[in-house]
Amino acid sequence: MSRTFLPDVADDLPAGERPMVAIVRAIPGHEDALAAAITTLTEAVRAEAGCREFRSYRSIPEPGTFYLYEIYADTQAFRDHLTTDHVAHFFTELAAHSTSGAGALVQVVELAAGSGGALQ
Repeated sequence: MSRTFLPDVADDLPAGERPMVAIVRAIPGHEDALAAAITTLTEAVRAEAGCREFRSYRSIPEPGTFYLYEIYADTQAFRDHLTTDHVAHFFTELAAHSTSGAGALVQVVELAAGSGGALQ
């Protein structure tokens, strides 16, 4: 079965910064290779003009599970991010070292005081 790595970017996302979270799981025995790929990706993404924040974490109790926290200036900056060479390379690494695909990436909206979680 084939996995898709390029996430869909909806046209109706809220305006403004584009935050998201990804949970990526390594194939058993590939934990360190995936960690290295994520570290390389983190450095490259942080240099992108539209990147506001990119943090990567490794779970302590489950060392094969990684959490990526990303914020881009807006939806177009995220779309631009997806076209970079370093993201294309990372998708190759993801295919080789993880069980995750595009579904690992979740678009989120920040809860602000008084918003009740409503999308704007």
